Amino acid sequence: MIEINLLPKGYLKGGSNFSIGVAGKYVVAGGVGLCLILCAITFYQMGQVSELEENIAKANRRAETLRQDIRMVDALTEVKGKITQRMTTVERLDRHRSAWVRILEDLASNVPEFVWLGQVSETGGSTSAADTTASSIEIANVRPVQVQGYSFTLNALAAFMIKMMRSDYFDSVELVSATEVSFDKDGRIIRSKDRNSKNQRAYDFTLSCNVHYLSDEELRNMIAAVSDDTKTGKNSHRKLN
Repeated sequence: MIEINLLPKGYLKGGSNFSIGVAGKYVVAGGVGLCLILCAITFYQMGQVSELEENIAKANRRAETLRQDIRMVDALTEVKGKITQRMTTVERLDRHRSAWVRILEDLASNVPEFVWLGQVSETGGSTSAADTTASSIEIANVRPVQVQGYSFTLNALAAFMIKMMRSDYFDSVELVSATEVSFDKDGRIIRSKDRNSKNQRAYDFTLSCNVHYLSDEELRNMIAAVSDDTKTGKNSHRKLN
């Protein structure tokens, strides 16, 4: 018996042929192209990330080098500041060296009997004052000073203060403190609870005052200014005559 199937191929039983058509081919081709583009973008971004990581590593190494340089610069700046401060101090001491010699000589000559000094120190910055006795010339470098010492009697301390007030180098002399202390035979201060009649008693005093001092250069300038004023006055007097 012979059977003849007149149905189209697509309706045949057990048919395994699959056809996507022209549109399907375009869709598949587009999907493959999109995958290739995504892969290319991924590889490109991976390259960018790798380059960024390398640049970050270089920046970190550069930052570490700069931190070392900054620490070195800070250290050098600190050393420079210390050297500058020392140079300023040395220059200041050298500029007023002769003035301090005169001041200390005057201070030593004012110390009466039964008084001895322990320390003379500056307590603040410089100020300025006017010398009303000589052509109203401004005397610079007026500094507050504290004088610490010991006195066996209050009368001797008062005499020392009066002599300092009469000095040309000191003014505004005031008594800050005066405390009674005792000394043993070796000159050491005895505490109040250990005092006895055999210990030598004295007064530990502190004075505050202003000291006026001029360097040799400033003194020469003052003398020159006085001389110029004197010459100007004489010339004016001659013209009037």
